[in-house]
Amino acid sequence: MVEQYGNSIPAPGFKGPRKTGVNVEILYSTIGYTQKGVALKPGQGLLLAGTLLVQDSASKEYIKWTGTGQPVGILRQSTETGSDAEADKYLGNVVITGMVQLRKIKAAHSGLTDTALAGAFTGSRVDTVYGYFKF
Repeated sequence: MVEQYGNSIPAPGFKGPRKTGVNVEILYSTIGYTQKGVALKPGQGLLLAGTLLVQDSASKEYIKWTGTGQPVGILRQSTETGSDAEADKYLGNVVITGMVQLRKIKAAHSGLTDTALAGAFTGSRVDTVYGYFKF
């Protein structure tokens, strides 16, 4: 008989019970959101949940938004892409429309103003009272 630990599913490579951490969900609401899977460019280090992403024109992989161009969406889960730019690609889920927690975006982009965030996405709304960003 195989024991099952907590919220983990027995699978090859299973090393024991997983530690449950804090809720890192960026969605403010699950109503009307759309997401897609993308290939993240390796060598960017840790990309936090809430990172705004743009598509690199040369490699067609997704990279962290630096303030230029229009972001495609917002990374839904934190992903470690390592430090080697020649490593394998990493996959991530990107929210392309919906309502997300404003504090998650601000944590991933220090110094990002509400005006700059609202200007990055056409037709978006920043609500600082309830703490969400709708795009």
